[in-house]
Amino acid sequence: MNILVVGSDFSPRSWGIGAYTKELSTFLTKENQVTVLATGIPDAKAFDHGSRYRIIRTPSIPILRYIAFIIYVPWILRRHRIDAVLHVVWITSLISHMWYWLVPVPYFVSVHGTEIRDDKTSWRRRFKYYLKRWRFAALSKAKGIFPVSNYSASLVMSLGIEQSRIKVLLNGVNTEHFSPVTSLHKNAKQQKILTVARLDLNKGHDHVLKALVLLKEQGFTPNYTIVGQGPEEKRLRNMVQVLDLENQVVFTGFISDDKLPAIYTSCDIYVMASREIPGRLDLVEGFGISFLEAGASGLPVIAGDSGGISDAVKHGKTGLLVNPDEPEDIASAIKRLLNDDNLAKQLGSEGRRWAETQMSWEHAADRLVKAMQRMM
Repeated sequence: MNILVVGSDFSPRSWGIGAYTKELSTFLTKENQVTVLATGIPDAKAFDHGSRYRIIRTPSIPILRYIAFIIYVPWILRRHRIDAVLHVVWITSLISHMWYWLVPVPYFVSVHGTEIRDDKTSWRRRFKYYLKRWRFAALSKAKGIFPVSNYSASLVMSLGIEQSRIKVLLNGVNTEHFSPVTSLHKNAKQQKILTVARLDLNKGHDHVLKALVLLKEQGFTPNYTIVGQGPEEKRLRNMVQVLDLENQVVFTGFISDDKLPAIYTSCDIYVMASREIPGRLDLVEGFGISFLEAGASGLPVIAGDSGGISDAVKHGKTGLLVNPDEPEDIASAIKRLLNDDNLAKQLGSEGRRWAETQMSWEHAADRLVKAMQRMM
């Protein structure tokens, strides 16, 4: 199949939807011809070089780089004889809907979480809010809609979209890139916990820090590595000072994808206590790819039971789901894994097995193509 993947968030520093676009496109090329249409960025040439699939960029000039999508989509459909289009977010599906009368190529739409919820917290989200009537029209015309979790599927159904058009396709993980450590180089005397995520309010870093205080009172002082950047960094650093955790917590900032595997394998427990924030519809965990990365690396996972996380973490099998609003619950789960090495190893081993047998990007790409073929 000749597939066009349309995704605006696609750069060297992209996580989340950007990582989804990159990994899914890479593994789709094993059995299909793939073209990715993305916005222009200053360092695009270096990033795109050596890619397994064709990448077409719009101009990098602000505003124009988004408007150009309207022209580029029909041009690519005809020039490259595309069989199907996958829009990784709904906003670009408006273009396929608009041109469908002239270029009737079937299109599909992925749904992650926050992008489908309506609010006016920023000019971009306000703009999407005012397009909600066109969103319904575009989604209704799509051959299929692919939420990445059952939670995301519920958001789509709440819009009034026919259930027959909706097929849940879970995210994946690169099991070759992320794998368990093969040598015994970890420091057994000092256990480490890890979070890899954008530093947003909903990610739960603050409640993990509070959990560390509770653990410290009980004689447990694991090191905590925080990977990522974001608006919460200053507040979190202040919390570390106020809570007297400076000897335990390390902020690494952004870590490139090629260095992430070593970060995972250097730690013992992965924790991300994502939660929903009242009044902030733009902050929700639609799935949580980092949970799969941790599992593929052989780490036991502690996850906040919110959004679509229960599809990314199998409670009691690959990790432990906790109440993300209760630092006590987070502390209890961390303590349990620190005390029970057999349980920690069991969860990590099952996380790796699940990633290899069902949750690799290769499996995800195969499920996607089969779903497209059935729904076209």
